[in-house]
Amino acid sequence: MSTERSPTLIPCQLEVGVLLATYNGARYVDQQIRSLEENKTPFTLHWLDDQSTDNTRAIVRATTQKLGIPLKEWHQNERQGVPKAFFTLLEHVEVDIYLFCDQDDIWQPGKIDVTVASLAPDLTSPVLCFSEPLVFKGDDTRTLLRISAVTGLNPVAALDESRMFMSATAYGHTEGFTRSLRDIFIAHKEIAHAHAYMHDLWMYNIAMVSGVARMLADVPTTLYRLHSSSVSNTFSGWRGEGIGRLRVTWKQHQRLRLAIARHARGFALASSTLRPGPKLERSLAVARLVASLDRRQSLAALVRLARRRVLWPSTRLAVELSAACLWTNAYD
Repeated sequence: MSTERSPTLIPCQLEVGVLLATYNGARYVDQQIRSLEENKTPFTLHWLDDQSTDNTRAIVRATTQKLGIPLKEWHQNERQGVPKAFFTLLEHVEVDIYLFCDQDDIWQPGKIDVTVASLAPDLTSPVLCFSEPLVFKGDDTRTLLRISAVTGLNPVAALDESRMFMSATAYGHTEGFTRSLRDIFIAHKEIAHAHAYMHDLWMYNIAMVSGVARMLADVPTTLYRLHSSSVSNTFSGWRGEGIGRLRVTWKQHQRLRLAIARHARGFALASSTLRPGPKLERSLAVARLVASLDRRQSLAALVRLARRRVLWPSTRLAVELSAACLWTNAYD
């Protein structure tokens, strides 16, 4: 893992694909697409609508046509959900550089440019870059907060290799990566479909092991919209006060335990497609620890997890997760 300053923009003729998945996103998707236009780098918008029942499809087509943004559609006959919708796009799209795009955010001007400039020298390697998004609520972009301030996750500790399955650092809407990394995913795509918690975490994990995952500092990033109807909002379930909040938090930790343990087991299954070496061996050791988190843990086991720096890089979240693991097996 590395952190780097804003790269110098370089001229290049590359195929760049922005991968947009939508589902009932009519309220915000026009604003998201319009923000993509504020870049100098040519790109194609590759789009999968996941069986929307509102007028999302009409809006996407009308907005891209009006702005002159090249559009390719990859819709499926059955609902995909997240992360499968993004994985399906990855399977169909063949370009040099990929960027994930949610339907309800706003990209700062130059975000595509700086991502392409960072990845262009590394096209033959499995490289992923990302940035820290700025959070806003609803429609009010006057107040922007760094996401680390909202989540309480230590941004430095989150980059530790030992926390690769629980860092919540590389948010998909900020990620860009090379075709070389995408091709590694293709080699184990069935495993990813069956086990991955989220598409961004999966791509981040395989980049850390097989290549490079770097965080770009002081660059244009995503304005990350928090709202109650988000399909994949990390924070949408963490609400309530008093006992109500405790109940919600408990249920959320139980769901996360199930999902992250399944993700880690899938990573182990996919390990034969990843680059062998010390990084893979260390990551598999961590994966084996994380894969057990859906089962009840002893106090001694939790102490070992804490010492290995495997748990959340937030004292509050780590304590809450430990309490859930100490008390019971995870359940749906």
